[in-house]
Amino acid sequence: MILACVPLQRRHGVATLNRARAHVDAGELDAAQELLSQMLATLPGDARKARPAEAEAVVLQTGVLLSLGEPHAARGWAAYGHATFRRLYGDRDRRTLHSLGLLAAVLTRVGAHSRAAQRYQHLIEIFTELEGPRSERTLAARADLATVEHARGHCVKARNDLAGVIAEHQAAFGKVHPVSVRMLARLAGMYRDCGDPDRAVALLDQARSNAIGLPGEIIDLLTVASRAKADADHMCEAPAAADVETPPAQIAVREAPIARPFSTVSYLPEHPRLVAWEVPRPERVEKPAAKRMSPATMALVAAIIGIVAVTVLFVIVISTVSGG
Repeated sequence: MILACVPLQRRHGVATLNRARAHVDAGELDAAQELLSQMLATLPGDARKARPAEAEAVVLQTGVLLSLGEPHAARGWAAYGHATFRRLYGDRDRRTLHSLGLLAAVLTRVGAHSRAAQRYQHLIEIFTELEGPRSERTLAARADLATVEHARGHCVKARNDLAGVIAEHQAAFGKVHPVSVRMLARLAGMYRDCGDPDRAVALLDQARSNAIGLPGEIIDLLTVASRAKADADHMCEAPAAADVETPPAQIAVREAPIARPFSTVSYLPEHPRLVAWEVPRPERVEKPAAKRMSPATMALVAAIIGIVAVTVLFVIVISTVSGG
């Protein structure tokens, strides 16, 4: 049995990760975070030495910490997880792209907007290459980039960019779509922060109209958005300057769903099977099959051998007679 060949420590790590997943699925994030912290206590300091399941645990830990409102604690895990997934699976694997979206989200939350913009731009380039410029994931990453540009004070460009993404998304996927509605709510928030509450109200009314028939969580999201206040710290059209990262909060503030990135609507990745933790079976090296002659070739060879044998026999007989 393959499992019996897996070192006990690895089997224990897989079991712990599965228990953490179960806590996440049940909404028990604190319990999941505690288990993951125990599992990652012996994680190699060098991301190049991490195993696949350890990398997955790191990314899961990143998502849990973000969901718990602790982006500063998640920052190191986000960078480690993305570096490991890149090494294991390459730049274009879905797991790597998810971890890149997480890293961009973490950088946005801690105020490292320039670096976040670079990560989102990289996501856009890869999604465009893989799926085209108007795929859902490409449009989602473009919306995220617009959100970061708004936070940097590039408000007019950010609003225009997001409005363009919304128009393209609605043309491709329809107006009654949860992502499109969330984008409208985010655009309303931009106008609210920039001192145009009337435009914000009009956009939220449009979002509510488009949300008819969508799940209740979208309606709840719009209710929260309609009660939100303008960001007092926002500066419109601020000159380019170095990022001022936010200090770690004394008390974790959980992020509202309205603020989550479109390219990473869920911070918590899917649960792939941990086949990489199994001991690989040795590959059988088959020997190349011997070449076989056709029947016609075999008959020809037999005839030639026969002629040679008769000739040799004839020469021997002649030699014997001559010698006698």
